[in-house]
Amino acid sequence: MGRSIEQVTRNYELTFIVKPDVDATNLTTVLDRVKDVITAEGGSIVKVDQWGMRRLMYPIRKYREGQYVFELVQLKANSVSRIEARLRLMEDVVRYLLVRADDNTPAAAPEAQPAPQSVAEQSATTPVEPEAVPQATPAAPDTTASQADASTAEGSPESTTP
Repeated sequence: MGRSIEQVTRNYELTFIVKPDVDATNLTTVLDRVKDVITAEGGSIVKVDQWGMRRLMYPIRKYREGQYVFELVQLKANSVSRIEARLRLMEDVVRYLLVRADDNTPAAAPEAQPAPQSVAEQSATTPVEPEAVPQATPAAPDTTASQADASTAEGSPESTTP
């Protein structure tokens, strides 16, 4: 039989916004509190990435900017709701988002994979070979349009003879 949902450990991405008026030492305290919440539920933090102060798209709790923090964490599936409840109660955390990461996200070495390129970047860096470009084929003459013209000319009152 398969493992129960309590025993499954998965990768999750946690992004949260800290109040802009929190200084560097208090930010470290907030990060430690988030770490304590995750480890208390049996999870572990794989990667922490502080994005710094960013402007918010719209005001949240009357704040127009906040300090963004991204964490890649491993959690048991049944602990997600409890972690979200504890994050909701933290005064310094303005907003959070905890989502399940892709299954192909490596937990041990998240920096090992290069960032995916957009289609524009791929086309700018990938040379296009002349053989790879399909040649335009001339379109076949449209016989339906010429047949429709002939039928309307035959059916018109000017072309009929008594």
